[in-house]
Amino acid sequence: MLLIMAALTVELLGPVTAGSPPVTTTFASAARTCDVLQAAYTATTNSRSTAYPPDVQAASRILSVQSWTPDFKASLSLSSQEFEDMAGNATAYAVPNFKPACEWKGTRGAATNEEGHARYVTFTAPIFAKTGRLALVEVSFREQDSFGYGLICVVQRPQATWSATCMRSWIT
Repeated sequence: MLLIMAALTVELLGPVTAGSPPVTTTFASAARTCDVLQAAYTATTNSRSTAYPPDVQAASRILSVQSWTPDFKASLSLSSQEFEDMAGNATAYAVPNFKPACEWKGTRGAATNEEGHARYVTFTAPIFAKTGRLALVEVSFREQDSFGYGLICVVQRPQATWSATCMRSWIT
């Protein structure tokens, strides 16, 4: 079952437009998935240029937008319609143990935190809006022991490239 879920095709990403080639890429390595994850990671690191994580592991979390409080939803700067659109798609994008298989671009991010501890990054499977130009994803930074924190990112593609705005969502 996990193998089937890990191999979700990008058909979940929305309809193929007329004239576009057939989609054969898995969701975890689809260009749109990877572009969203890279934009979110870049935003979380405050990098001035495109960045990618050096160590990515499978996520132990699934993005559960249905359980978010009204205050947290309001802090995301999404319209209620945009939020409800993504909340309606959340189940379709709930991939357990999601691990992207991206061909990263740009500059390699730091493998250690400010204190010199080795860390790794996890991403929840992004939830895309029906328009395909808006997504939600959680980026988590974890140390090998128990410390970690996560950020929820609203990732938008108003023009040709994706950009993200992120805010803290959890810390342990």
